[in-house]
Amino acid sequence: MTKKSDHRRPKRRAGRLSATQASRSFARLLDEVEGGSQFLIHRRGKDVCLMSAPPLRGRTASQALEILRSRVPVRLDGRFGADLLAIIAAESSDHTPWDS
Repeated sequence: MTKKSDHRRPKRRAGRLSATQASRSFARLLDEVEGGSQFLIHRRGKDVCLMSAPPLRGRTASQALEILRSRVPVRLDGRFGADLLAIIAAESSDHTPWDS
């Protein structure tokens, strides 16, 4: 069973189960779906439902800019650039999120 904190994991292949099985283990299925799983539910041999997480909703670039422009300007001290470079250097790694 997956943990609720793991809900951002990549989606796994859909498992197939009957409507009866799904109804008997609904809470467990919800936890699995929250963890990235999908389930294809069938009744009397026909696929009737795909149980999966909803699509992620984001903001458009123009919406993000509007939010940023509506905020009070931030005053940066003289060490901001050096602090930022130090943070970036400390977080650097050879692995990127796009590596498989």
